[in-house]
Amino acid sequence: MNKIYQSFTGEFFNSLDSKNRLNIPSKLRKALDPVNYDTFVLTKGIDTCLILYPLNEWKEVEEQLSKLSSIRSRDRNFVRSITRHAMPVQYDKQGRIAIPSALCQYAGIKKEVAIIGVIKKIELWDPRRLDDLDKGPAQLDEKSFEELADEINF
Repeated sequence: MNKIYQSFTGEFFNSLDSKNRLNIPSKLRKALDPVNYDTFVLTKGIDTCLILYPLNEWKEVEEQLSKLSSIRSRDRNFVRSITRHAMPVQYDKQGRIAIPSALCQYAGIKKEVAIIGVIKKIELWDPRRLDDLDKGPAQLDEKSFEELADEINF
């Protein structure tokens, strides 16, 4: 089976409309491989954001999650926290997806949305939370950045 190559990069800003629909930038829609039928899987991110996975990438996530133990409480809780809010979302002719209110509330998204391509997935952020993350303790210092860049021969 051929590996599908799709890559999401860049940062974009859009607003939710009155029906909690978000326009996915055309650059990101064009990067979505046709095997996904204009569909992503939307779920909570580990950071307080939302994640859009292409269908084929979501299948890989499910495969990895299925390898966790169904006996250990920690594993079950982790799988449950990722999958219980996961839902397919297909963009319409205007390139919009609908985001449920509960997921907007989780991510702190009220109106404005930062849309970030993160190679195999797309993150949706409240711009203020993303700005706080950039300024906070999780920010990479120069040494850590260089060490990570060296690991991937950047």
